Amino acid sequence: MQAPIPLFPAIHHTMGGLKVDPSMHVYDKENNIMKGLYAAGEATGGVHGANRIGGNAVLDIIVNGRIAGQSSAKYLKGKDL
Repeated sequence: MQAPIPLFPAIHHTMGGLKVDPSMHVYDKENNIMKGLYAAGEATGGVHGANRIGGNAVLDIIVNGRIAGQSSAKYLKGKDL
């Protein structure tokens, strides 16, 4: 029999991040939208409240990434902020 594998707690996710609106625009410290800056996935904060289910990170990446991509494309075309 092999020796037991050591186990220890680790952080797999933080609940903080950049403040964003539904279009994934990033806000600055004064609560102003930073034009041309978008965020998605685990770089964003406040999406899940105080906790989240572990598997939801994939959903953040796909859905918020798509929204951020669409918003940034609109920005480049002059149709967003």
